[in-house]
Order: sequence, then structure tokens, then C-alpha cells
Amino acid sequence: MADKSDIFVAYAFSVGDVFIEIDESQKISRIEGALDWIGIDKAQSAIGRPITDFVSADDAIILQSGLSLLGGMLRLGPVRVGFGATVDTRRRIGLFLSRLSSNATRTHIVAMSLNRLDGPDAESNAPLADMESFLRRLPDILEEGEKNANSDILVSMLQMNKHMQGRDKQGFERQLAALSLGGKNATELGDGRFALVHEATNEGDAQRLMDTLASTTGQRFESATLDAETLGDGSDAAKALVYSIRKFSEESPDFSLQDLSENYTEKMEDTRKRIQTLRSLLKERQFDIAYQPIISLSTQKMHHVEALVRFDKRGSSPYELITFAEEVGMIGDFDQIMFESVVAKLRHLVSRGAPASIAVNLSARSLTTAAFVERLEADLKQNKELAGRLLIEVTESAQISDLDALGEAINKIRALGFAVCLDDFGAGLSGFQYLRHLKVDIVKIDGSYVRDAENDPESRAFLHAMSTLCRDLKIRTVGEWVETPAQFELLQSIGVDMGQGYLFGRPKLTLPQDMRGALENVD
Repeated sequence: MADKSDIFVAYAFSVGDVFIEIDESQKISRIEGALDWIGIDKAQSAIGRPITDFVSADDAIILQSGLSLLGGMLRLGPVRVGFGATVDTRRRIGLFLSRLSSNATRTHIVAMSLNRLDGPDAESNAPLADMESFLRRLPDILEEGEKNANSDILVSMLQMNKHMQGRDKQGFERQLAALSLGGKNATELGDGRFALVHEATNEGDAQRLMDTLASTTGQRFESATLDAETLGDGSDAAKALVYSIRKFSEESPDFSLQDLSENYTEKMEDTRKRIQTLRSLLKERQFDIAYQPIISLSTQKMHHVEALVRFDKRGSSPYELITFAEEVGMIGDFDQIMFESVVAKLRHLVSRGAPASIAVNLSARSLTTAAFVERLEADLKQNKELAGRLLIEVTESAQISDLDALGEAINKIRALGFAVCLDDFGAGLSGFQYLRHLKVDIVKIDGSYVRDAENDPESRAFLHAMSTLCRDLKIRTVGEWVETPAQFELLQSIGVDMGQGYLFGRPKLTLPQDMRGALENVD
């Protein structure tokens, strides 16, 4: 019968490229596999040498920190390092570290090419994931972790005691990523704030990891470790955890590290109750739809109405609830139900011969989610007769993190004959960048420019520039927050196509009776 070492070798070659065994002094005792690939002519030339001889000084620190953590955890990786017999033969690879037991003196290492490990992302030099990608995949990571009875999946959040830059910051980020689950589940949440997902087999593992990170990088920080499993299994616990991380990233005073450390269970339970309330509202469709007219400034006739959700009969703004839905990852559920409600209303109106045209808001976050876009595309195909009457309005209440994915979604919508409007243009720093990447039919100019343009020459200049740019790009424009005749005349004079605001009508729970101008084509 083969000994366990031979079993490790066989397993290593089924998933990796090189198998390495090191003794308690971290010297190589066995090495097999594609040795030429890492510049080693014969296995014997590597045996007896410290494994750190084959990596750079910076990577040696990362590798040492991983090996030191194996005292508690039995496996770690991939630790991404440059590995080879010489500087010229070093390749970027992922090292999977493991021991058979906590008392084992030998460490087994499987080395894998980053091309095999990361696929298309192999050439990326960024050690940290972007925050939105990190938070989007976190629930799936936690769900998968529930199936592993040998360890828990935890999330630790860090706040640096001083500002880092240059090599110090680069080294810290590489070390943070190396100690995270899978070597790529860490992110920067904001200036001096970080988060990482990691495994733990006992209560001391999380603190041991933090101590290792501090000692190997020389950086000082405060930290808090959160465990979604303390609230039980299920997606709501994961959503509550995502929400806490977002609030920490925003430096919310109610979600400081101290608050999270001392009141974590209470905060998570409160968040989970809010999630359940929102889910109930959506499931039972306990909301109304208000409609606000958008007017053609040249004809002064109604062009279309915008459908706006209202969660109470007073018609108050739902901004806080929608923002919460975005932050806990439920905006896709909300958008789907709102879309279905508007489509049903529009189909009913069209069947009665009403000249109705309605814009429905969809979050950019939903439109960068593959499953949501796939379902939306199918729904639009089933409602082709509404093309020219149903307008998709992309909201920017959440920062757009994946312009390529959003651009693809918009192209699919427009290819089916439905017009797309970009909301709140100019509200953020990236507005003009969005316009370069996204092919849309209509742009809504943020109302703050309209509000200030009467008395502020700078706002008026920006308003004029945005109108001119969109006209040159053959994109129609809507000016928001139009409340006075003077604002109406100003928008007309600079060539803005449409207007929306209290001057033309407040949002109402009933459709305007006169929708004769609503069939104007969006072209």
C-alpha cells in the first residue's frame, strides 16, 4: 500500500505542476514534477536547501507567514509568489500549503501555474479584489464554507493606524491577499480600511492571523472578526454581513470596529429583521407606483412618465429603502418585481388603446448581474410590442463598478428596440467617463445643475456644456428638478430636449389623463 506521501504526490499531479515536501526546518526533503519549468535540472540539487532560497526576499516573508499559520490551520493557499532556481527562471505560481495534522513536522506543498489557477485573470498584478466584486461573491463563499465541517469561514475588517503608501502599501496588500481564503479574497474598502475572508479551525486562529500580518508587515492596525454563522445558516445572515462591511467602508459611526466587536450579534439581528421586512414587502407587493410626467420642452406636450415606487400612501421618497436593498444585495429582487409591475400596467394600457409610454428604473448593480440581465432579456423579447413605449432608465444610486458589463447589458436592451436612459448625469465624478463607454438614447442631467443655473454662472456653463455634448452625440436630454418658468426657459434656450419637475407635475399614484404626447418616438 502506498504511504501518505505518495498519495500526496499523486494528488498533487492531478491538480498541480510540482509537489514539494519540506521538513520542520523548512528545507526541501522531496520535490517532484515539472522541475525544468522552474529552472531545476535535477531534484537532488534542490533537496536539503531552504525553500526560501527559491523565492525573493519579499516573497519569502509572505511564504514564511503562511507556513507559520499552519500551526493552527491545516491548509492555506494559494500563496502567490515568484518561484524558481534563479531570478531568471522564477515564475509566478500559486503554492498550496498543507499538513496532515497539527502535530505534523512535514509540510506538503503543491505548486500550480497561475494560468491554470486563475485563467484569464492570470496576468492581473492587483493582489486585492475590487470592493464590489468582493462583496458580490462573499455570500457564495460563505455558503460553500457551510459545507466544510472542518473549519469556519470568517471575515476580518482592518483599520490602519497610519497612512500607507508606496512599497509599504504594496507589501501589506500582497501579504493580506496571501493570507486570505484562496489567496484572492481580500479587498480595500476605503482609505486605510481593508477586509479579508479566511478560514479558522478554532477561536485563536483569527487572532493568530492578525498577529502574523502585523509582525510580517510591520504595520499596526485595529481589527474585528465577524462570523455570519453566529446568526445561523441562510442567505439573510450573509446579506447582513455584507451590509455591515459596506457601512464600515462608509465610516458609518454605528459600524465602527469597536461597535462591531462589542455589538455584532445585536447589529446583525437588527439588519436581518430589516431584510426580512423588505423581502415581505416585495413578496406581497406592498407598494404603490407613482407617475411623474416628462415634458417635451419644444412642444410642451408629455413625452412619457417615469414610474416611481412608493412604500406608503403618503407618496414619500423610497430612497432609504432602495439604498438598503442595494447594500444588502436585494436590489435585483426589487428591480425585477418593479419591472414586472410596470410591464403589466403598460400592457393593460396598450390593450385599451391608451397612448402610454413609461420609464422604469433599473439599478446599474442589477444590470451588471448576469442572471438579472438574462431574465430581463427574455422578458423584453416576450414584450416586443412595448418597444417604443417602455423605456429602461439606469439609476446611479450605486456607483457603477463594471462599465463593460453594464455596456453589454445596455447594448442587448437597445438591440431589442427598447430605449435606454442614463439617470443623474453629472452627479458624480465619472459622468463623462460613463458617456464614453455607454451607448444610450437619453441622458438625464442631474437636477442640481438646473437648480443652481439661474444664479450660478459656473453651473450654467456646465449645464450648457452637457447639453451641447449630448446633442453632438445625438443623445436626447432631460433636465431634472424644473420648478420655475425661468428654469424652463433656460433649458429651452440651451437646447435641452425635455424637462421633469414640479413645474410640470408632481409624482401621483394615478396616471395623467392626458397622455396624447406620450407616443413621441425616442430616437
